[in-house]
Amino acid sequence: LKLQFLYLIVIADPADRHLKMPKASPAKKGPEKKASAAAKSSEPVVIPDPQQPWFVALLLWPLRLYGIYWALSQAYDIRLIAIRDYGTVIHEFDPWFNFRATQYLADNGVERFYKWFDYMSWYPLGRPVGTTIYPGMQLTSVAIWNALPSFGVEMSLNDVCCYMPVWFGVIATVFLGLLAYECSGSVDNAVISAAIFAIIPAHTMRSVGGGYDNESVAITAMLMTFYFWVRSVRGGNSWIIGVLAGLAEYYMALSWGGYVFVVNMVALHAAVLSLTYVMRKEFDLTLHKAYSLFYVIGTYGATTVPVIGMTPLKSLEQMLPLLVFLAMQVVAVIEYQRREK
Repeated sequence: LKLQFLYLIVIADPADRHLKMPKASPAKKGPEKKASAAAKSSEPVVIPDPQQPWFVALLLWPLRLYGIYWALSQAYDIRLIAIRDYGTVIHEFDPWFNFRATQYLADNGVERFYKWFDYMSWYPLGRPVGTTIYPGMQLTSVAIWNALPSFGVEMSLNDVCCYMPVWFGVIATVFLGLLAYECSGSVDNAVISAAIFAIIPAHTMRSVGGGYDNESVAITAMLMTFYFWVRSVRGGNSWIIGVLAGLAEYYMALSWGGYVFVVNMVALHAAVLSLTYVMRKEFDLTLHKAYSLFYVIGTYGATTVPVIGMTPLKSLEQMLPLLVFLAMQVVAVIEYQRREK
């Protein structure tokens, strides 16, 4: 019944889209006919799409709001099943190590954490944790754990770690909806996309309560990066949001090795957009500023993560973002010189 209710939201937004049709004119002869044909293509008649009655649009919003509520509540409830059934227990192998690392960070601080050599891992050799871990999830968990008492909430570090995948699963659902809206301009598309993402097994299996692993945080960081990037190239002064895109990319690099996929996807998108402008002999300053901010902030942040270091500037699989950045600067210099002339 809930899914059937969601299908009602698919009704299209009353958007202000228009169809351009050539103006009809009576048949003419000779030179007048040629002049009429030329004017026919240069003077389109704008015919609006049929608009929904105002009361239909008004009734749709309660359905959309219910769809948003349903998506977020399902995103939370489904991921909470393991905690409801078995309690706040860390499960699987990697999550147990991640919890040990989080406990060490909470007890000893960041500096000692980065220098920690764990003799209980990779036995008998041991593991230099600081240079082999993506610490974003641990840093986030300890920060939340330290902040909760300020809001009058007391939780153990174990409980915070168990609930982290659930909380970030809901946040990821929100950013997926925002990304869908930014790409399509449709509230309906955003609600349906968020509803699908909330229950899709591919994500729920990596963000179930107690499954304290990097993907539960990293997928959220990935969607944040994609949303802020797409939003930053909307136009006008939106390029400043490139700062948030760069910070989200830094958080992604801090949390998971999959940051390479994210930065390459953004670089590929920026490259395709740049080529379309170059082919039209145009220059988009918004795109140039947004990508420059994204790349500089994101790459600098990534190089401060010990396990990454200078890899973004040396690895072959990360050359595309660097080449796109350099190419954009060359195009910007050429455009500046052209305007000066």
